[in-house]
Formats: sequence, structure tokens, C-alpha cells
Amino acid sequence: MTMGGRLTKLARTRQMYTGEPFQVTRNTMQGGDNRRPIPGATGAQAHLEAEVLAKLGTGGQWWSHPLGVARVRPASDWALVQLDGHTPFSNGTLYPRSAHALDRLLPSAEPDVQVYGVIGLRVAGTEGADLHLTLSGGSSRVILRGVTGTRWEELLDERWHRYEEAGSLPLWQSPTLTDHEEADVNSEWWRAERDLDWLGSALLRRIAIFHTSSSAYSTRSWITGDEWIFELDTVIDVQPGHDDFLKRLMDPVWGPALRIDRYHCSCDEPRDPGDRLYLRQCTYHLTHRELPLGGLQLRFRHGHAVYGSDARSVLKSIGPLKWLDRVLPADSLDAQAFTGRRASVQRLKTESH
Repeated sequence: MTMGGRLTKLARTRQMYTGEPFQVTRNTMQGGDNRRPIPGATGAQAHLEAEVLAKLGTGGQWWSHPLGVARVRPASDWALVQLDGHTPFSNGTLYPRSAHALDRLLPSAEPDVQVYGVIGLRVAGTEGADLHLTLSGGSSRVILRGVTGTRWEELLDERWHRYEEAGSLPLWQSPTLTDHEEADVNSEWWRAERDLDWLGSALLRRIAIFHTSSSAYSTRSWITGDEWIFELDTVIDVQPGHDDFLKRLMDPVWGPALRIDRYHCSCDEPRDPGDRLYLRQCTYHLTHRELPLGGLQLRFRHGHAVYGSDARSVLKSIGPLKWLDRVLPADSLDAQAFTGRRASVQRLKTESH
């Protein structure tokens, strides 16, 4: 293979993991370290990235890309996260992903109750469609890039006044960690989740494989104990299958340091074609290849969609049609199933309080 051909292959592979434009990945690979084609993060930077992924990955909204992240540009000491545009409400109106991200991420305290959002998160500044986030007392940096026309300052001001009117304390401008946040930082659950920082950061830096290398039309995530759980809804027999996704995720050069600890695969179980509630699940538990840290649980669910309104119609109105035709073909039974993941306007506006 010629030098140019090898560079092109490396650039295409990185694009598959990060979602960056090809010219960006080509320029990056041309001057980068090919032994570490996707740089890793440690310490506060890994913690911030993990918190961003954790908060953006929860909820039941539909987005153009899994978890509402179109692409990421990872560097050694920062990461740029490109957000999707919007999610649709059941009444046909749209809610911006930028506003939804702030609902999830911005820290606020309900006195004598708890802190909502990311503990210690601070707004470092805005620049056009970019919102710069950091953690109190450090130099970590995640840049959220909204769609053209995103007005972060207006969104931030709106939330500041809304939280104050509701009796909550906005914390994202505090110069130091507040007493409310200190109390949660000293809790066992907060310290336990730090064993998952490496994983959250590694997955955020490879977020595009949930779009390019997975056959799931719906992807959700949450943390339970020492496991980060991803639940992926797929149509039976749509390719690539979960083995292909796992192979790419665990690639020794491009993937995180993951290995399969245990699994249960139900792909060969017989299916009752008359069962409208049919659902089977293949569950894989992955852990760090060398260190005793928190792990990853992947739930590949196959069968009719189980969450409420027409998934294909909603995704068709907001997502790339070529991707949708691959993961949720129009003639599949799942495309006509009702999936119910449209959140109400009121829920989206109040879910973080």
C-alpha cells in the first residue's frame, strides 16, 4: 500500500470512530502519532468528558445521531463535541439540543436536597456556536458546538432566571466549588463513579461508532453501580450485527482497553412470528483489559420496538435517511411498531428539577 493509500485508510478509520470530516481526520493522521490514533484523556479531563457523556446519554428523546452527538474532535487536553439540532415534541414543535444539553449539564442546588447537573461544572465562555465548559479549579475543557445560530448566552441567562424563580441556586458561575457540591463530592456514590471516568471519556471520543458501526436505531445509556449500561434497540437481521460492533469497539489500536468478561447471546433462540411483544436480548459485560475499574454493559435488544410512537416517522423528520433506511427499514415490523419516546414540552423543561 502506498503512503497516500495508508494515510487515507487511517483517516477513514478515524472518521468511523469520531465522525469528523475526512479532510480533518486526514490532516490529523498526517501529523499525528499513528500508534495512538485517538488520544486518551486522564484526570480531570477524563472526568469532565465522562460527566458530559453521562448527562447527554440519559433520557428518552429522539435525535439525528445516537445520544444526540453528531461527532467529536478529540485532542490530548480538550474535546469538541458537535451536538445535533433538535428533538421533536409530540405536537410537532422542536426543542433544541443545545437547550436540552444545558438542562442536563448545568449545576444547580435545591437547598437541603441535592445538586442537579454536573457537580463542579463551570462555563468558561462562549464563542459563536461554541460553549466552553470546564471543572472548578482546573484546566479541563469540553467545547459544545451547537448548530449555526445557537445563542448560548441567551440560553444560559434564561436558565439562570428560571432556576432562581424556582428557588434553586445556579452554580455554574461560582469561582470555587460550593458547599452544596462539596457535600456530594464526599459521598460514596460520587467517588464510586470515578472508576468509570476512563470509560466515559473513551466512549465519548469514539461516539461515532454508535452511528457508523451499530445497527441500533435507538441508543440509551445510564450508570448503575460500577457499570455503564448501553441499551441498543435493533431490528432482527439488520447488519452489522453485534459481533461486528464489538470487534470494532475492542480493536487493540482504535478502541478502548476493553475485553469481554461474560455474555449471554440469544441470537439463535427461536422466534414466534405471531408474538407481537417478542423481544430477545444479547447482553455483554466488558471490563478494562488490565485494571480493576468499572465496566461496560451492552444490551443488544432485537424485536418489535417497545417504547410508544412511530420511531421511523419521528427519525425520518430529523435524521439522515440513508442511515435510517439501514437501521430501520421501512418494510420492517419495527418500523410500524409504536415506541413512545416523545417527551412533552413540560417534561423537557422541568426534568432536571
